[in-house]
Amino acid sequence: MNVYGGIFTKKQILILLFAIVFSILSQVFNETLALYYHNESHAAFHSILESFSILVSFSIFIYGWTTFQSIKTRTLLWLPLIFLTVGAFDILHTLTYPGLPHFITESSIEKTAWFWIVARFTEAVGIVIILLIRDKVLKKSHWNSLGLLISIIFVLVISIIIFVFEKTLPTLIHPITGPTLLKNNLEYFISFLQFFSIMIIVKKIKAEGKNSSLSHLITAFGLLFISEMTLTLYIDLSDVNVLIGHLYKALGYLFILKAYFFSKMKLTIELKTKAEQDLKSTQILLDSFFQHSPDSITIMDIEGKILRVNAGFEQVYGWKEEEVEGKYFYDVMPDVRDSVLEVLSIVSKGESLIGYEAIRKHKNGADININMTISPVRNEDGSIINIAAITRDITKQKQYEQKIIHAQQELKDTVHNQQGIIFKFKKYGDEFIHTLFGGADLTKLRLTSDQVVGVSLNVTLGEKARFFTPLYEKAWSGEEVSYETESNGHQFFVTLKPVIRNGCVIEVIGSGFDISQLKQTEELLHKSEKLAVVGQLAAGVAHEIRNPLTTLKGFTQLLNAKTEPENEPFMELMLSELDRIEMITNEFMVVAKPQAIKFQQNNIRQLLNQVIFFSTPQANLNNVEILIEYKTDIESLQCDGNQIKQVLINLIKNSIEAMETGGKISVVITESCDAFLEITITDNGVGIPPEIIPRLGEPFYTLKEKGTGLGLMVSYRIIEAHKGTIQFHSEESEGTTVILRLPHLES
Repeated sequence: MNVYGGIFTKKQILILLFAIVFSILSQVFNETLALYYHNESHAAFHSILESFSILVSFSIFIYGWTTFQSIKTRTLLWLPLIFLTVGAFDILHTLTYPGLPHFITESSIEKTAWFWIVARFTEAVGIVIILLIRDKVLKKSHWNSLGLLISIIFVLVISIIIFVFEKTLPTLIHPITGPTLLKNNLEYFISFLQFFSIMIIVKKIKAEGKNSSLSHLITAFGLLFISEMTLTLYIDLSDVNVLIGHLYKALGYLFILKAYFFSKMKLTIELKTKAEQDLKSTQILLDSFFQHSPDSITIMDIEGKILRVNAGFEQVYGWKEEEVEGKYFYDVMPDVRDSVLEVLSIVSKGESLIGYEAIRKHKNGADININMTISPVRNEDGSIINIAAITRDITKQKQYEQKIIHAQQELKDTVHNQQGIIFKFKKYGDEFIHTLFGGADLTKLRLTSDQVVGVSLNVTLGEKARFFTPLYEKAWSGEEVSYETESNGHQFFVTLKPVIRNGCVIEVIGSGFDISQLKQTEELLHKSEKLAVVGQLAAGVAHEIRNPLTTLKGFTQLLNAKTEPENEPFMELMLSELDRIEMITNEFMVVAKPQAIKFQQNNIRQLLNQVIFFSTPQANLNNVEILIEYKTDIESLQCDGNQIKQVLINLIKNSIEAMETGGKISVVITESCDAFLEITITDNGVGIPPEIIPRLGEPFYTLKEKGTGLGLMVSYRIIEAHKGTIQFHSEESEGTTVILRLPHLES
């Protein structure tokens, strides 16, 4: 087909030229044609031509409406609605045409003319808009219903206006002079819009290339343009030019339908071809997947008869396709017949089994663990025709899972029984999160793994996190960190070691050990060293002091016998101080060389009574009352009586000296549940500061102005030698309680 300028074909030019020539000739020979044309037949010819136009309009609407359900584009939405509206107005134009029977109101030139103009105007404006807007796919499906509602409302509103306000509307056709200037101007404007549409199509052809649908549209708008121009030339409504104009309009609509139909038919063919190609590709892909999948794929009927298997079936079960095809699955594996029948019953009802795990038999008799996905295969009507089973051998996977579970349990047990504490943490954003936390000493922190793992450090420790955060930051920066910390009365030594990969810290491993016993041992060692030094010093001092002290005391006693009365107070003071020096040297000797312990049965009541008797004079002088209470039937105690009395005297003496204004001392003897005899001495003296209590028993550490601290140190050593303990509890200004615990044996 030859093309002029790459746009118009010979056929298009011939059709349009014929229409133009025929219009001109009909105008020239209008009077000659009138001889063979009868006005009585005008309305019939008009109705036939309009009916054809209406049929074409509704055909465009119906075809577009159905096509829109599958291809939702703007063109397929608005073009059918425009021609639905045009067809409705053309029906009203035909029914109100002069010469036709009564419809709603009497037929009239004005009503039919206005319906004609509105129909042509709607058609021209609508098509221009469609050509100008960008066609695209619509996502929402309710647009067609909304557009249909708008079209119906538009037709009803315009029809009511024309029917009701016919006499007040501007005149379009004068009964004598024919079309008015307004009517012709409207026709010219509509002609301009149709010509403008042709220009838009020409531009599209130049940009996109010519196709049959665009060629038909050019022909259509050319005929519509000639139709409009023809209808501006008649004088009388029954003029033959009116029918020629309607004929061109009908032909124009026919070419619009052809353009519309062929373009969509081509699209349908292209979609069908693409669908066939996609289906073929999919079929090839599915066949390739079926044949080369390492998993077993089995196609069965709903009764379990094997229709087809792939190569993977042999890899999983050991059976070849020719060995099982046509057999029932449960006959191939009779050991699991009941299980297979149960699965077939479930799937045949329409349910799918996904991730179904079971144990099946290999051809060689070995058990294999399998994971299956079993689904019904449905026909187009939804009925189940086959069953498809995809099976994967997960025997090795199960073995690996068991090994992993075993390894995890071993790791968990190892961490749980690990001496001390072991933990790991990572940094997420600004928060440190523990990923592991365990160990035998975890209970000493009064924490559980669940309270720590996966929880922010700030949440776990609260205010205490301020101490640990800088240490964690330092470790996360790549440095190894060690520190000591205290928790719930336990001292821990903690080491943080970063794990570095590719130059980045990925996590930090921490370990902690309870060093409380080590600390106590260290303190005892320090005390032992102090005691050794004190003992050596005490022995030397006592030895050097005793000889001159004996001389001084002897001569002082001789001088006291011969001294003058006025000098006796001075001599007595000197003798008193010499006695004090001798007492201190005796304490030094006890420290330097402790006395040997002589264990024997002693009556605890007698020991206490002797201590109370010895301490009563000093208590009376200080206005102190000593009360004793027995809350046990135990009377016998395996101990060194003299040393226990020395300890009790020292403790009661300290209590008396702590109550400067007098008070009461309570001595209570009870029996503990762990076979210890407890002697509790309580006073209401000045008390002991809490920071002092840990240092009690150290040599030369005392709160007394003239004390040496050796008495309490000796008391500690005596009780330790008796396998007992001394505990101090005190509050300042409230008093002090000393608990003496000694093991006892029933006599």
